[in-house]
Amino acid sequence: KAKSSGINAEWSLRPGGFVWHKTCFKCSGCEKRLESGKEVEHDEKPWCKNCYGKRFGPKGVGGGATAGCLQTSEEGKSSSKYKNTNQPAKQLNLGTQEKCVFCEKTVYAAEKLIVLNKIFHKTCVKCKGCSKVMSPGDVLEHENDIYCKHCHTNTFGPEGTK
Repeated sequence: KAKSSGINAEWSLRPGGFVWHKTCFKCSGCEKRLESGKEVEHDEKPWCKNCYGKRFGPKGVGGGATAGCLQTSEEGKSSSKYKNTNQPAKQLNLGTQEKCVFCEKTVYAAEKLIVLNKIFHKTCVKCKGCSKVMSPGDVLEHENDIYCKHCHTNTFGPEGTK
């Protein structure tokens, strides 16, 4: 760069009132060649918008695609003034876990079905007679066992319906 009053086709007036060779007019950060009007000036030096945002913009906000999002090694070493004062939970208490009356395994909310005031997995609501998986409205009970309408009628119905 040089202060000059004579400007020709190979020279261009740029930030800080300096005259630059077009081929020398590069970003002070990444050294990419800059185009007229697409530069940002800081301390009489030209910067591309991306590098300017990374170096001088507010943290987390930038002027380019990744400006302000990446941190330098120096930034990574500094400690944050915002500290997490919350103590980690020592143990998560899930309380008593509900068990399926059919398979006796734990029943989680997404698979829970209550039939005749008993807790089942959806896939464990099966007829004792034919093992058909049933919906809650199709269940009939006999001595704490569940049956489909067909098996219940055939097994426990009046004579002549079996």
